[in-house]
Amino acid sequence: MAKTFQLLEVKNLNTSFKIDAGRVLAVNGVYFKLQPGEVLGIVGESGSGKSVTAYSIMRILDKNGSIDSGKVYYNGTDLLQLSEKEMRHIRGNRISIIFQDAMTSLNPTWSIGNQLREAILIHAKNPIEQAVYDIENAIRSDEQRIVAMKRGIRNHPEREQTKLDLAEIEQKLINDRKLLVQKKAEASKAYHKLKKEKDREYRQGVPGYRKAVRSAVFTYIKKFFDLAEAPSEEEALGQKEAKVLAAALAIAKEQCAAQQEKVQALLNKDTSGFAKEEKEVYSLTLKNEKKLLLTAKKDLNAAKKKLKKYVSSYRKIIRLAPRHARFLEIKKALRARLDYHDSVVSAYKETRHSAHRKALKMLEEVGITEPEKRMKQYPFELSGGMLQRCMIAMALVERPDILIADEPTTALDVTIQAQILDLLKRLQKEYGMAIIIITHDLGVVAQICDKVNIMYAGRIVERGTVEEIFYNPQHEYTKGLLKSMPKLNQNGEKLEPIQGNPVDLFCLPKGCAFSSRCRKCMEICIEKYPAEVNYNESGHAAACWRMIKELHESGTIDVVNGAPEGKPFVYNGAIIAEAKKARGKDHGKR
Repeated sequence: MAKTFQLLEVKNLNTSFKIDAGRVLAVNGVYFKLQPGEVLGIVGESGSGKSVTAYSIMRILDKNGSIDSGKVYYNGTDLLQLSEKEMRHIRGNRISIIFQDAMTSLNPTWSIGNQLREAILIHAKNPIEQAVYDIENAIRSDEQRIVAMKRGIRNHPEREQTKLDLAEIEQKLINDRKLLVQKKAEASKAYHKLKKEKDREYRQGVPGYRKAVRSAVFTYIKKFFDLAEAPSEEEALGQKEAKVLAAALAIAKEQCAAQQEKVQALLNKDTSGFAKEEKEVYSLTLKNEKKLLLTAKKDLNAAKKKLKKYVSSYRKIIRLAPRHARFLEIKKALRARLDYHDSVVSAYKETRHSAHRKALKMLEEVGITEPEKRMKQYPFELSGGMLQRCMIAMALVERPDILIADEPTTALDVTIQAQILDLLKRLQKEYGMAIIIITHDLGVVAQICDKVNIMYAGRIVERGTVEEIFYNPQHEYTKGLLKSMPKLNQNGEKLEPIQGNPVDLFCLPKGCAFSSRCRKCMEICIEKYPAEVNYNESGHAAACWRMIKELHESGTIDVVNGAPEGKPFVYNGAIIAEAKKARGKDHGKR
């Protein structure tokens, strides 16, 4: 039978960071599954590897970080085997992340609207790629499975059944490849047909909308100049004030030309036969006429400037009229044009205006007041709670299947924390998406999560439902976290912190990493790391030698001979001889 895939499955994930002294082992063999619509909490102290696990899934580690081994399956596809180009189709579209600090995650030089629009336009889905995404994903998953099965088929205990499964998958792969070619052809044909129809519809509709816009512009001009009726474009420069200025310019030109003629006539006059007194009169007359010519030229230039300034300001009014849409009827005409354009074009292509409307709608959904105003503001103008809502809007705008919330309530006060968590719960139900909440606050986990993974030193030390973790913890680290939490029924009692410091990830011990801080540490805890053991059939499990010892003593498991028949098998090997010695007596506290 063909295998059904989990929405997300992380297997034996190991991530490290290279530093000058060597490698820091940040994530060590993490394994978990995520179902559709499930809310999973990952809890632990700072430095336990929670955020690095999320960044490894998204493949957004720093340059010195590397994923050493492991698998990250999304719908059966190993994300670690995809190219960066293929990951861009997953990251932001299918799997989104909310980072810890919204103020440092948002660009302070870009407005909120610009950043939201950018996220939408970058992840805008090509209609053909969208139509064949599911079948391409299935093909990629089958190819990876075939390679893995061929490697392990020789040593597989059910070799014949595995061969049958392999043949079935190979046949399905052949059929899917044929189906992919057919779907691509159909999607391309439908896309180009729709595009052609919409382009024709848009070309037919644009003239009418342009006419409406021009009419609104000149209605605005009528009100601006207080005219009896709105002028046409041809009449725009021929109204009363323009005519007066043009007449003044014509008079100035005539006066200047007449004065120029007088001066030229005086200059052309023969003065060789003039007496001394006549020459003096001539010189004085010529000087006065030149002064009058200069005055006429100044008047001409002034008239030209007045008319030019008026024409320029009038044309500027015509050009800038759409920017004053909020005052006048032009707003309706422009909005009608933009809405029409978007309804036609965005049927096959995301536009800036459609992205703007989409961003506005998303801001309204996350509870941002006055979204139009917020779109124009910058991150430093908003409060921490509003910035976090903007980050949530950016992460959810493409309706992802999985949302990773990396400490979404950090640096927020208690009231805003509650609002953000309520918002995430509401959106999770509306969109039906799965959420991974990364936090060190067990109160957040109790409020929103279905299941919980407790992490310590890059490993998951306990996993189970919220009720199992809170009311029946098995690992000593989990118990320590719960004891360090303030409780309403503890009036005046001191909190009990976990003793000691977190382990050095640069040099992990060979045994349990929590052994140096555990009050119930045994010899075996220092010598070997415990296997993860199921405490019950519901999936509550922990990696703790003391729990293994208690289960062995109660007869639930047999650490020497394996699980008894009829009992749930939880441990796949013998514990070693020291486990027998540990039965019934403790090796002392450290």
